[in-house]
Amino acid sequence: MCPELAISGIGVLTCLGDSLPATLDALAAGRRAQGEPYPFLAGTPFAAQRVAHMPALDIGVYVPDRRMRKFMSRQAELAAVAARQALKQAAPLERGIAPERIGLYAGVGLTAMDIDTSIRLLKKSLDEAGAFSHEAFAREGLRAIHPLWSFHSLANMPACIVSVLEGIKGDNGLYTPWEDQTAFALIEAAFALGRGDIDCAVVVASDTPSHPASLAELTRGGYLAPTEIAADSAACLVLERPETAPASKKRLRNLELVLSDAPRCDPLASFIGRTVAAAPLLLVALADALDVPRRLNGCGGHTFSFEAA
Repeated sequence: MCPELAISGIGVLTCLGDSLPATLDALAAGRRAQGEPYPFLAGTPFAAQRVAHMPALDIGVYVPDRRMRKFMSRQAELAAVAARQALKQAAPLERGIAPERIGLYAGVGLTAMDIDTSIRLLKKSLDEAGAFSHEAFAREGLRAIHPLWSFHSLANMPACIVSVLEGIKGDNGLYTPWEDQTAFALIEAAFALGRGDIDCAVVVASDTPSHPASLAELTRGGYLAPTEIAADSAACLVLERPETAPASKKRLRNLELVLSDAPRCDPLASFIGRTVAAAPLLLVALADALDVPRRLNGCGGHTFSFEAA
């Protein structure tokens, strides 16, 4: 069984707000995710699928280094902001926890490049018959885009960016792309703390299901129902053992991830949209305030549950 943990920091970004307080204020005011079709997908089988857009986010406030920002996909940007929010609250380095004793466990969803860049790449990767050619891809396609764009399609980049920005040097793990993988990231962090491998765990998750490529794949695979709204989001939890964490912190216990044939169900979907890989951390962060079931049946065929107080 997973050990009891203290949550010393929480970061949240949703379509309703750029922080946990902003999201809770929006929900208290009766706001809910409002979706609209993605114009790029007009005329396709995915034209009716709705997405909710996040409020404008000035990533430069959180990542002043322009060179660093060139490496960052949208998922990496959201992860970096959520992690900064959570770590500002927890302040593990300022409290004397060594960087090597801080672990990082990240969950990310489906990855995709900027759509215009992807189109340039694909157009240059076709043979004379108009079919995709690995040879053309290697010879012409990759030359059609800036080399740094490759970092935008790598699943490990959100974790990499967070570790660099925050100076985290301990154990790490990456889990992708469904809800149960992010739940496993949280459980792995709990066990690492319980074993004494680390003294602090940063668990971060981000997903951008509103990206046209991700939206199409989620819909085609039956992971997104026609009535559901896809919404980009991110969340971060900083976890510590109760005996070493600051006093009066929220406790997390009875983490469990089990194989399940129960129908997929995200209790937050009607509030903040389908957030896929970010859902488990958002559920932990918002469950008490919203009084929703603390159980999530995800795309991967698992059920994640927990208690928090």
